[in-house]
Amino acid sequence: MARRKRNSEVLERADRRIESLRSISAELDFGSGLTLKAYTSTIDRLRSKLAAYNTALSSIDKLADDVSSAEQLVMAMSEKMLLGVGSRYGKTSQEYEMAGGSRRKVNRRTSSASPSTPSTTSSVPTASTNGSTNGTSPATVS
Repeated sequence: MARRKRNSEVLERADRRIESLRSISAELDFGSGLTLKAYTSTIDRLRSKLAAYNTALSSIDKLADDVSSAEQLVMAMSEKMLLGVGSRYGKTSQEYEMAGGSRRKVNRRTSSASPSTPSTTSSVPTASTNGSTNGTSPATVS
């Protein structure tokens, strides 16, 4: 993302002012260094500093892009190096872990692969101890 270049309202106002002062006289001199020539020189110094500042921002933008590109290159190569270690030594090896990878577990269980265990409780309802079944009164046996 490019940085915003800077404009100067002060410079714009000074440019308009110097145009107005030149319309009065091309050789204005108020003494104590307040001349049209000195004023023009001061404005030109500001203009050159602003141009240098904006040029520096452009250079910084380019350097930031260069750093991002270099980071992408290093990230890609890091991944390839880790894959190389995994290919040579295996992803379950200590070397893979030493290189920064996470060792895969050898005995991974998945929920669909695990056998279901038989239930220890019976699905047949049992008679309650108070003699009633399902809320009905017990039948008399003859």
